Amino acid sequence: MKKFVTVKYQIDSDKIKCPFTVVMVSDLHNVVFGEKNSQLLKKIGEIAPDFLVIAGDLVLGKPEASLKEPEEFLKQALKIAPVFYAPGNHEQRMKLYPQTYGKAYIGYEKRIQRMGVKLLENRTEIIQIKGQDVAVTGLELPYEYYLKRKQKTLEKRELTRLLGKPKKDCFQILLAHTPKYGKTYLEWGGDLIFSGHYHGGMVRLPFFGGVVSPDLRLFPRFSHGKFTQEDRHLIVGAGLGEHTIPLRIFNPRELVVVCCAPKDGQEKGKTK
Repeated sequence: MKKFVTVKYQIDSDKIKCPFTVVMVSDLHNVVFGEKNSQLLKKIGEIAPDFLVIAGDLVLGKPEASLKEPEEFLKQALKIAPVFYAPGNHEQRMKLYPQTYGKAYIGYEKRIQRMGVKLLENRTEIIQIKGQDVAVTGLELPYEYYLKRKQKTLEKRELTRLLGKPKKDCFQILLAHTPKYGKTYLEWGGDLIFSGHYHGGMVRLPFFGGVVSPDLRLFPRFSHGKFTQEDRHLIVGAGLGEHTIPLRIFNPRELVVVCCAPKDGQEKGKTK
């Protein structure tokens, strides 16, 4: 059976009134842990998050790949907590090339939304947690931003055109599959940004970090971990699956847990 580790981060913010917990799943790529992902779902259930975010590539974008595994995972995950899902490049590929994938992705989108999954394709949902609003925005980048041969830059104004401005009156979460544009996400203004895509850099070396990105860049800046700029945080998960080149060295599959709390450690409106 495949194995994964659980990685925990702590985020403190003046915008948070009461503590809450988020679990992030990225780059599952149809991989299963136990029958019907029973081991992964069991761990998520034990954590009991307030909500779950999918930072893209839950599916495997190959014509022969099934959508049964990701659909079953989402169906069971919704029994644990609300699910917010931003697409990755594998979802985008299936959506953009019906000549290869037919109507498979259109059907997938419809079915998971009927289940109750909040699919965020350049839009924002507001969730109420313990009496406070939390904004969750999902980024769907044009596919050319993922191409290996054509390296595009992403400016803040283009990101704002796609997403609008971040919410300033509540805690703002951004789901953005590729961490390649992490600097721009932080400039845009998300309080907490979730990314994946790089699979931790495939091979991780002490002091150097991840070795190679999917677009074949060596030692990419945001390969894995937490990156902070002022009061904004980017968390890049190593992912739970792999594809094409199933290589992981010193780089375990991981489930990401983020505990969000008031900055002063005291719930707003309450005294110690």
